Amino acid sequence: MSSNATGSHATTSSESAPRRGFFATWILDFHNRTILFRVGNWLFTTYAFLAAAAFAVGFGGSLWYDAMVGMDVLLIAKLYLFLVVPAVLIGLRLFSILLEWRELFRRPLATLIKPGYMLHGGIAGGMVGLWAIHEITGVSYLRLLDAPGMALPLGEAIARLGCFVYGCCWGRPTRSRLGSRFGVRYTSEHSKVVRCAPHLTNVKIHPAQLYALVVYLAMFAVFYALLPYAPFDGFYCGAYLVGHSLIRYSLEYFRQDDRGKLWGKLTHTNFYSACLVVVGSLFLYVGATDGAVPHLDLSIRFVHILSNGAIAPWIAMYGVVFGFAYGVHYKKVGSWLTSPSGGMKPNVDELSMGAVSRMESAARGHDHDHH
Repeated sequence: MSSNATGSHATTSSESAPRRGFFATWILDFHNRTILFRVGNWLFTTYAFLAAAAFAVGFGGSLWYDAMVGMDVLLIAKLYLFLVVPAVLIGLRLFSILLEWRELFRRPLATLIKPGYMLHGGIAGGMVGLWAIHEITGVSYLRLLDAPGMALPLGEAIARLGCFVYGCCWGRPTRSRLGSRFGVRYTSEHSKVVRCAPHLTNVKIHPAQLYALVVYLAMFAVFYALLPYAPFDGFYCGAYLVGHSLIRYSLEYFRQDDRGKLWGKLTHTNFYSACLVVVGSLFLYVGATDGAVPHLDLSIRFVHILSNGAIAPWIAMYGVVFGFAYGVHYKKVGSWLTSPSGGMKPNVDELSMGAVSRMESAARGHDHDHH
């Protein structure tokens, strides 16, 4: 991988880039293109557009499933925007704040206004929003849950590409020869891994985000192939919650970003994933015993939803909301507000509970052992 490091290595990289061609160089160094463009003090990260695409595809795919099972898709699209989207955003942010509950007591304002979201919170919030839709429409709750359950793996795959270019959810340093072949070096001062773990600057690390992308694409391919055989309401949501959690557990081996510890080596991610396994298993059990079988109209394609003039604007609005929430920053990446009310200057460190200190201490210990 090319590097932007200073010195002779930088000269070598710059000399080799033209030989590869602009397009090849841009792709190979994609993970260091954190900022896409600026408008005054506002920074639009590459993640903004990938997050917008991820949520638009996820919600659009959910509407596709809703259409196949015969729901009023336009009504569901509106309810998604006014009920599910706010619930997802609240859940995403709330769970992220819970990672930093100690800092919340020490510096409440600084903790509340800095960027940060957690996927498990979004899933929990989405479940709440879908329960509200169930109460309004009378549609089976499990049937409503199956729509995002089927579509989420595709949206999550796109979101992981966003994580890759933002530099969050980063991997461990590579150690084997095979791992080194796939390793990437983060050199952009704006990427989260460089900001939060500077000792990993220009160090080859596993592209754990891309590993996740491949696995979630495979998961979606399986779900898509099973559409003609969907056995009962609750199948897709249950299979997603269990499968997603098992994937997260498996990928922990390659990840190094600090997600905060609960007890011993148990992280927040481990705990929430375990909860999702229990909930997903419950959905599978209830769905299998309830006996309700969805009758899908497989002649309806995803492109029919995306090209529908009445539905497409709603899907676009989903993308705009989450694109701004995830990827538009003020003055510097990692900050929504530089000087909040009262003149306080918050610490915009996006990790929790002394995570940076722990990682830097570990790095110093590693260097000491090495010498």
